[in-house]
Amino acid sequence: MRGAIQKLTIGTYKDSDYEKRIQNGAFKAFINPTGYSVTYKTELEPGQAPGTAKTDLKYVASPSTDLQLEFLFDGTGVTEANSGIKLINQIKGKAFKKTSVKDQVDAFYKATGQVSGPIHKPYNVILNWGDFEFKGVLAEFTVEYKLFDNEGQPLRAIGKAKFSESISPKLEAAEKKRSSPDLTHKRTVQAGDTLPLMTERIYGDSKYYLEVAKVNNLVNFRQLKPGQELFFPPLEKVS
Repeated sequence: MRGAIQKLTIGTYKDSDYEKRIQNGAFKAFINPTGYSVTYKTELEPGQAPGTAKTDLKYVASPSTDLQLEFLFDGTGVTEANSGIKLINQIKGKAFKKTSVKDQVDAFYKATGQVSGPIHKPYNVILNWGDFEFKGVLAEFTVEYKLFDNEGQPLRAIGKAKFSESISPKLEAAEKKRSSPDLTHKRTVQAGDTLPLMTERIYGDSKYYLEVAKVNNLVNFRQLKPGQELFFPPLEKVS
């Protein structure tokens, strides 16, 4: 039996420490993006020595990563959460209620770009989609309306969003420490996780998954359950 489709979700946070969560699922995509692009940048020192034909560029810094996504906001009802056979749903008492494009766009912008009164700025956000995670802030958001009803209300729109990575120095230092293969790590299994994949994230190589299975007394490492907690010991203890 195939698992349920994982939808892209956005959680909101007070600041770039990502310690105080405002809302876990502030936005959930009705239709997942068809893809996303991540832009990595390197800042280099310009200049060329006199009399040389080539430039020896010097590294300065690595600016924040950018994430670009394209969303489809649909208000025709084809993406209604209570999808299925309409007659059966009516018999079961489920009411069909379309979510308007305006409400979907407003929900997205409220979660990502609208200034929140208590903190006087937009939220920091964490985007999750399967194994992908991105921490940052909304930098740009453009909505292109494509389809309208007889009253001129939009029925479909394309939202193009650009997020810029934003992590506090405190969190960056903590993440570097947590990612060290010389420390014991405790991880909670998420939907779609496999032991080789989790092992590769911790150690940079999936070949240690059998040793990790032994440490955690896993009888069948292929049947991990979401919410299950696993320990990943220091690298020298599993190599």
